[in-house]
Amino acid sequence: MNVSAQYSARPNAAPGFYGTWQGDTAIIALCDGILPFPLDKLYLNTTPEHVRERLSAHRQELPAPGPFNAFLIAQHNRVILIDTGSGDLGGPALGHLADHLQAAGYHPDQVNDVILTHLHSDHFGGLIRNGDMAFANARVHIPKRDADFFLDPAQMAKAPAPMQPHFKNAMACIPPYADAGRVSLFDDNEAPLPGIARSILLPGHSPGHSGIIIKTEANDVLCWGDIMHGDILQFEDPDIAICFDVDARAAISSRKQALNLAVQENCLVAGSHIAFPGLGHVLRHQDENAYCWHPVALQSQP
Repeated sequence: MNVSAQYSARPNAAPGFYGTWQGDTAIIALCDGILPFPLDKLYLNTTPEHVRERLSAHRQELPAPGPFNAFLIAQHNRVILIDTGSGDLGGPALGHLADHLQAAGYHPDQVNDVILTHLHSDHFGGLIRNGDMAFANARVHIPKRDADFFLDPAQMAKAPAPMQPHFKNAMACIPPYADAGRVSLFDDNEAPLPGIARSILLPGHSPGHSGIIIKTEANDVLCWGDIMHGDILQFEDPDIAICFDVDARAAISSRKQALNLAVQENCLVAGSHIAFPGLGHVLRHQDENAYCWHPVALQSQP
């Protein structure tokens, strides 16, 4: 039997969703898509040679696969989505979250709450699909600092050109929910959903970039948004920033804060741009300034 012919490789054959449990809470990673990341050109506070050497040591080539993950939390009778993917805004390689959500057994109308870590297009674009609200019954929770920044035309006028699409897209995707009375802004370190989800301000990548901590019967889940891009270099050296950060110095400080929190609290971490499913734990390296990423072990579900 010609096994290679019968089981031929398929492009983009990675699974689109993966679920695990923390007590009675289901955490389901949803893949919105994958883009190539030329990390040797994107990282700051390092050299292209160092980036290539460290990735090569881990048998990774450039451009590295850049995953775009979001996370669905199913707790008791509540369905919460942390970020939404790109929707129609990211081109054909992205925008697959809605399909993968339904493949995981959920319909967009079942989502009660959408909590955004920040207002970059790849995290909120999925709010709108084909011009309509994608989550017809959801309340959208947004960090107030980011709403004040990205929904302000005066701020857009001052922003550099590469950042302006985030403003324009936010001004298109948020108002339909606001007009329906279904937008809530949360202040620094406030709980968007008291007793269920609280925020921790981790600014730098954007002014109001926030981690979302989900309380479970087991360990808490830290959905830390864009604290990391990749799962090697910024763990080894948290001082490495990325060109997408609006304030690199603040982003570095927030990264160290999030890493320390993940270690001290033994959180299950959910990362937006870490190899799918983006779920794992952080351990401190023998070098006290470095950390290691330990992804969850994929397993069959009962």
